[in-house]
This record gives sequence, structure tokens and C-alpha cells, in this order.
Amino acid sequence: MSQGLDLAAGASGGRSDAGFQSYVTGTSAWTWRVLGLVGVYVAVGYVVALSLGLPLHWPMAHLIAQIQTVTVLAYGSLLLAYVIDRIAGPKLRLGDVAARLLSVRVLFEFAAAMVAIHVTLVVFVNLKQYIPALNPILYDSPLWRLDAWMHFGVDPAVWATNFAAEHGLLPFLDRAYLAFFPVQVLVPLLFLFSGRLRPLRGTFFAAYCLLWMLGSAIYILWPALGPVYYRPMRFLSLDLAPHAEHLQWTLIQDYVRFRSGPEHYAVKLYYGVAALPSLHVGMFTLFALATWRWRGLSILLWVGTAITFAGSLALGWHYAVDGYAGALMAWGAWRAGRLLAPKTES
Repeated sequence: MSQGLDLAAGASGGRSDAGFQSYVTGTSAWTWRVLGLVGVYVAVGYVVALSLGLPLHWPMAHLIAQIQTVTVLAYGSLLLAYVIDRIAGPKLRLGDVAARLLSVRVLFEFAAAMVAIHVTLVVFVNLKQYIPALNPILYDSPLWRLDAWMHFGVDPAVWATNFAAEHGLLPFLDRAYLAFFPVQVLVPLLFLFSGRLRPLRGTFFAAYCLLWMLGSAIYILWPALGPVYYRPMRFLSLDLAPHAEHLQWTLIQDYVRFRSGPEHYAVKLYYGVAALPSLHVGMFTLFALATWRWRGLSILLWVGTAITFAGSLALGWHYAVDGYAGALMAWGAWRAGRLLAPKTES
């Protein structure tokens, strides 16, 4: 038992835990800043919902299932590391990681991060699906023209689709685009449990939540559906991308249903149609920027960013300017996150 307590102390840089209260009021101060930011976003969400006469839905069953899955993934991995460490000893150098299993501080931060992430995402998807009621004007035409102007008369999405179809890349891009969802789960966990990334966890979670919030604001100010909806006859090769084709059809049906009868609205996680900015590209960019301390992982995430950007064009989801805007917003969110929650070495 004493060995386990010593390991727990090692997870906090060699200092013993001073109890739950010290973590709440002291070195875990970033959690309160991030939760405060999320609280403001929730208030904005309710104000918008009330102005529309619509409910702000909380799909609790789905959220609880997601949180349970992430908790099992995170603490199951730590438990496995702890068992391996007890069997193999210090040779594998797993002690510092496995010790986090016993840290009250890490448990508190994990719970705070899960609340911040999931509450932000729920308000985001509600606002995203409100877009037709908030601003029915669509800006696809100027975005299409801007894309062509920026790329010397070439339509990037159409060119990327044709190139990918001719070279047999559409099935790969179709599957690779879905990698966003597991990456979105795994990278935040690394900031909680990896010794390399933990000092930046406050900055990361502040930037993560800010990026979703900024994205929803831009979606409402400049709504656009995306190239595949604006010029569908230019994307006839997407039968080679069954995941994208099915999801695009499902999303536009839901969009039209809401636009014709908002009184029947019920939130669906990961639904909603919006082009500018590309938050797939933005999130990958944020992950790549934030993991610079772990160079190999950062390089891998930059590769993922490039593939996701290519897929966003080739699958007809986004204009090129959407990806540029998403990357720029990620950089801005990271800078803002550093001001809101500076790094800590503990």
C-alpha cells in the first residue's frame, strides 16, 4: 500500500497529494477557468434558444454512454499500466504513468475535462442545428467564387474530387476522414495522462473549447452548406465514398426538416450542416500545434491535418477557404488558451 502511495506522489512531480481541497483551490486552477468559460457558453446557448422559442436539448443517455466509454478507455489503460509496472518493476519505466491511477488530482481534472468537453459539444451542436432559424441567408456563392479567385480560376473542391477519383484515392479519403472522431477522444486524454503534455493541459482544454465556440459563432454569422450541396452535379464520383455520401444525404434531410418545421426539432450529436470554418481541419491543426513537445506525435497529427484537408475538399464537404479559416482559428484559439490558462509544471 505504501508503495502505491509513493507512486501516486510521483505523478505530481515528487510531491505528496495534499488532499482534494488543495487541488480544487490551488494547482488545478485551470479547471475553474475552463469551466467558467464553458458556463458562459451555456448561458449564451440558453439565451439563443429562448429567443427562438426552441429547447436546448441535452441527450443525456448518449452523453452518459460516451463518458462511460472514455472513462473505461482512460482508466482501463492506466490500470493495465499499473499491473504491468507491479509485475515487471521499474525496468519499463511505467511507474510515473501508472501512478496517475491513484491520484485524486488527476481524477478531479479528468472529471472537469469531461464535463467541459461534453457540455461544450452539446451546446455547439444545438447552435449548429439552429442555424437555419438564426440566419437563413447562405453564402455558398461568394465562397465558391472566392475559392476560384484564390486558386487562379481553379475550383479546389472539384479538382480534388476529380483527382482523387482518377487515382483511386476517394475510398481512402472517405475512411481517413472518419479518423477525426477517435483522434478527438485520444488526444485530450494524452494531455491529462502523458507526462510530456500535462504541463499544457490547461492551455489545451481552454483552446479546445474556444475553438468549438468560435466555430459556432462563425457558422451563424456566415452560413454555408458546402460544395457538394451547392453544386451537386460536380461531385458525381462520390459513390466511391459511401460513408461521406450516406452522411451527406442524412444531414441535408435533417437540415431541410428543421428548416421546414423547427417545432419538431430534437438535437442529434454530430449533426448539422455548416461549411465555414472546417472544424475537422481546425481541430487537427490545434492538436498538432498543442503536441509540439512530443515531436513524433505532432508530426503524425500534421500529416493527419493535411489528409483531413484533402478529404474535406475531395469529399465535397468544404471549400478550401474553410480549411484555411479553421487552421487560422486553431492558431488563434491556442494563443488565447495560453493567456487564459498558462502552462503548469505540476
